[in-house]
Amino acid sequence: MDDSAINTEAAALPPTREPAVRKLHGLRLWFSTYLAWLIVLFALSQATFARYEAGDQSAMALWLLALMGFYLTLCNTLLPLPTSWIFMLLATDDVMLFDSVWLRVAAISVIGATSTMMANLNEYHVFAYFLRARLGYRIRRTNVYKWAARWFDVSPFQTLTLIAFVPIPVDFVRWLAILRRYPRRLYAAAYWIGRLPRYALLAGAAVVLKLNTLEILLLQLVLIAVLGARLAWTALRRKQSPPSPANP
Repeated sequence: MDDSAINTEAAALPPTREPAVRKLHGLRLWFSTYLAWLIVLFALSQATFARYEAGDQSAMALWLLALMGFYLTLCNTLLPLPTSWIFMLLATDDVMLFDSVWLRVAAISVIGATSTMMANLNEYHVFAYFLRARLGYRIRRTNVYKWAARWFDVSPFQTLTLIAFVPIPVDFVRWLAILRRYPRRLYAAAYWIGRLPRYALLAGAAVVLKLNTLEILLLQLVLIAVLGARLAWTALRRKQSPPSPANP
């Protein structure tokens, strides 16, 4: 077979294409929904605070829950604010959100899980937008991504739910789900299901241990310090690791 025949066969082969990734639709609709959610929470906090100032003591609970929801909706990788303190604080007798402890824990857990779900869905759409072209394609071609994708695809919903429950931040799993274009409804459901018991445990612990405001503040500072030390140690290890030898 001569060179001309080989060239003819090569020309007949289909061109190499990038891995197929589902296009993410509804970006404008989502960002409009997210903004509307924030506006509703802000308006609710304003209205309930006005009622509270007018002498309606029952409005204080709705005001604090609306503020909590607004705050948590902003908290994700894009704005990594501390969150543990707010669940414990609102559950304490110092705040006395409701007389019933069960109602306190239930309200804090449900509104907290829903608000965190909205925050993570917003992160999903923002990251998907910026990873839709060359950067996302380059990441998907790496061996690390291919290995992680095979691991993630074994049980994606259970993995996301577990990661949402554990208090250790494992952001790369969320980013992997975004790169894989994991269905948004399942992504949202996994985080809601995982965060609900996590927040219930935080609120319940504050009630059982009878924590006060100062103790909760100190506990949150300790958590921040531990996380900061972990990040600093990781950065130091990367800086001290020897560079890989150059290829000859």
